[in-house]
Amino acid sequence: MATKPSECPNYEVNRQMCPRQDTESPTYAICCECVRANGSSGKTALCMTGIERPRETRSLPIGQAPDCKNRTRNEETCTCYERSCTRLATCCDCIRFHWGHSVWPKVACM
Repeated sequence: MATKPSECPNYEVNRQMCPRQDTESPTYAICCECVRANGSSGKTALCMTGIERPRETRSLPIGQAPDCKNRTRNEETCTCYERSCTRLATCCDCIRFHWGHSVWPKVACM
């Protein structure tokens, strides 16, 4: 079942950096749902298509969802090879870490 904004522990932080214009989309600012929806259709989430991350969002916290309710489900589809990473299967933390911080490679799922 898809995660709702009220169930996403990082929704407010994600909302500040999400580049989607369609704020009514059910995947808006819920990174794991966006990654899953785009990946299943062969697309890349907008945040990883080369769009510039707003400078004011670069200091947003990373690592705020250690108890992500979707972590187990995300682990089933996570393609990251760095299995010891603390952000593994916590999509919003992973994206926030990689996007706009000159961290390469970009997230493995994209």
